[in-house]
Parts: sequence; C-alpha cells; structure tokens
Amino acid sequence: MSKFLVEGSIFQEAEIVKTKPNKAIFRMTMQTADEINQNKRLYPKQVLSEAMSNTKERMDRRAFLGEMDHPVPSGNDTFDGIRQTTVSLKDVSHLVRDYEFNGNRLVGELETTSTPNGQILLGLLKDKSGIGLSMRGMAELDKQGNVNVVKSPLYIITFDTVSLPSHKSAIVDFNEMRFESLNVIREDCKSGVICTPNGRCFLPDYFDRLVETKVIKFFDKWV
Repeated sequence: MSKFLVEGSIFQEAEIVKTKPNKAIFRMTMQTADEINQNKRLYPKQVLSEAMSNTKERMDRRAFLGEMDHPVPSGNDTFDGIRQTTVSLKDVSHLVRDYEFNGNRLVGELETTSTPNGQILLGLLKDKSGIGLSMRGMAELDKQGNVNVVKSPLYIITFDTVSLPSHKSAIVDFNEMRFESLNVIREDCKSGVICTPNGRCFLPDYFDRLVETKVIKFFDKWV
C-alpha cells in the first residue's frame, strides 16, 4: 500500500542565476539519494531518477509547480488527503524548469512565478535568505531495521519551499552551487543589451526567449 511522503527540508542559500524585474531563476539541491535522511528514510538513486524522469513532461509544459510551505492539515482526513496530493494554484511560488544529478545530489533549476507567493519568494532570494526544499510524493516503503527504503514507483507531487529545515545534515556548501556562467552575464546599462561571455549580445526580450526555449542554457555552458 502506497504511503504519503513528506520530506524535510534541505537548507541552503539559493543562488540567483538571472534576475528580471519580477523573476528569479536559481539552482539548488532538491534531494539527496542513497543516504539515510533525518526521517530515517532512504531514496535509492535509481528510484529517485525514475521518478524525476516522469516529471519531465510537466517540466516541458512549465507545469511542475511548487508551493510556498507545505499544506497545513485541517483535521479533516478526506480533505487533507486530497489537499496533500494536489498542488494548489493559488499557493504556487515557483516552478521546476530542469534538473540534473551531481553524484547523489539532485540539483534543480527553479523559477519564481508571478503569483503573490512567487513575489514573496523573489523578495527572500533578493535578501539572500536561505530556503529549503521539501518533497511531497507517494510510494511504498520497505522497512529495513530502523530505516524505511522508498520503493519504486515513486510519484513526486512537488517540491515545496519551506522555512524550517529538518535535514540539518544535508546543508550544502553554497560555493558548490555555482557554475561559470552565473556571474558573467553582463548588461550594458546604456544600450540595454545583455552580453554572454563569448561576446554575443542580445536585446533583453530576445535573450529571455532564447533562455526559455533553451537555445541558451544555464546548465553546463552557453551554446
């Protein structure tokens, strides 16, 4: 029988890759695999990898949405069951655009939304506040001693942003979140153009379209 899973947070300072007046795109560790977390739960990398592959369709249509904070239980079991397994659009603060594995770390590229909660999250990022990510998902558990191993198939509902982390051992070094292209995007205030490290310059709106269509990528390198 599948059990509802709510993971504790991975606390870290998110790094802003690119900012617009009402938007931030940032990378951070979303989850770790093949290690026992504070909830005595272990996610095999293969299980987590398969689950993330199944979210790609939602990512591609910009529908892998996350909320600010986990839903608060109301005491009504029927309502809570539906609420915990559903993303409330009015509470959305961000979406997951892309991901990759770095060893046993699942690293995601996230984007704040234009919703009220998205603007709150954007403000926290501008203030250099640390945030955590906490997964909501469903899977069966295989109890092995005092550890619950998550079994396939794992269905990932979302990754919510949270303020109080419970995965204190999963603190990520902020420096590890950087990659070369983060701090070398240059915007010419006089002309309003944005230039990449290879000297190619674009009007801001066109540059945004290239990023969104992944003609220009934040992962790995500029292309």
